[in-house]
Amino acid sequence: MFNSYGDFYTGRDDSFCNGEETFRGNGQENFCQGNCSCGFGCCRNCCQGCNPNCPCQGPRGATGATGATGADGAKGATGATGADGAKGATGADGAKGATGATGAKGATGATGATGTCSCPCQSREELIINGGMEAFSDSVPTGWTANNKNLVSKVTLQGRVHSGNAAVNLEDDAVLYQDIVLGGGCFHELSFFARGEGSQVGLTAKVIYFNAQNQPTEVLVITVRQQDMTNSNREFAYYRGIASAAPAGTVKARIEFTVTANGGQSMDLDDVSFSVA
Repeated sequence: MFNSYGDFYTGRDDSFCNGEETFRGNGQENFCQGNCSCGFGCCRNCCQGCNPNCPCQGPRGATGATGATGADGAKGATGATGADGAKGATGADGAKGATGATGAKGATGATGATGTCSCPCQSREELIINGGMEAFSDSVPTGWTANNKNLVSKVTLQGRVHSGNAAVNLEDDAVLYQDIVLGGGCFHELSFFARGEGSQVGLTAKVIYFNAQNQPTEVLVITVRQQDMTNSNREFAYYRGIASAAPAGTVKARIEFTVTANGGQSMDLDDVSFSVA
């Protein structure tokens, strides 16, 4: 049979040389296989002796240059907002700022009400009468009582008075005391100045509380032994003691001085003080 190109071929009546086909061309029988079809005949480079006029597919040409980039397409719709990310760690505290200037001073507040004291032991200042031994009745200081007025006398010589113009002199076995009206519950302080007129002079000073039945409670004793007392001219020793709180029922306190002296010696006493401690 002849195809449209004038080639004679045998085999299936097929338009392509696919598969295994037997072609005759130019008096030759050739065996063509593979994809050698091209129109109605076989390409020479595939089946020898086939119609040389077969429009065969040539070698693949080089890739052409990339075409120009097309225009940008329309902008798509905005996508949904994504979920919030995890919270980051808190940053370190910043440096402390400088201290601000001191504000203006506010107005002074109103003065509060005057306070009141309900304490029964408020200071009543000096409780002793004539502690400076300036006033005398005969030989005994005013406000004081002596066991024997012949053993008590007023002295005014320079060097034998601590302050003021006079002091009282007590000889051996002399007792000088004063009773002071007061109540219970408070502590008291006794103080005085004394000097020996000689080296063999001793002294015992006491604070004694009494109740309404005149029962004594001795709460303070100051003892100065002989030879322990100052006896230089113009020098006095200072003595001070705190008496225990007066017991309930106390109605008075007695301040008492007793002197012991040898060989006609004596003691000068001045500036006695007794007050709430």
